[in-house]
Amino acid sequence: MTKRECAVVTAYTEISMLKGNDLKYLYDYLSGFIGRKKYTHEIPSVCMQFREQIREDFIALCRNAKEADDE
Repeated sequence: MTKRECAVVTAYTEISMLKGNDLKYLYDYLSGFIGRKKYTHEIPSVCMQFREQIREDFIALCRNAKEADDE
């Protein structure tokens, strides 16, 4: 799973899969929805506002998942 994919899962499930400097992937992912830099305190509202688009990205990850031995 890529860091961007972890960002999608984190945004959809609200379970943090990233920490430290890797949180930049979540910030970048969410910034793409609002078209500007996103701040930490905005994460919940952005996730709620764009819930359907985030859900679509999450479902796409699940549908495109590879077998463990395909790597």
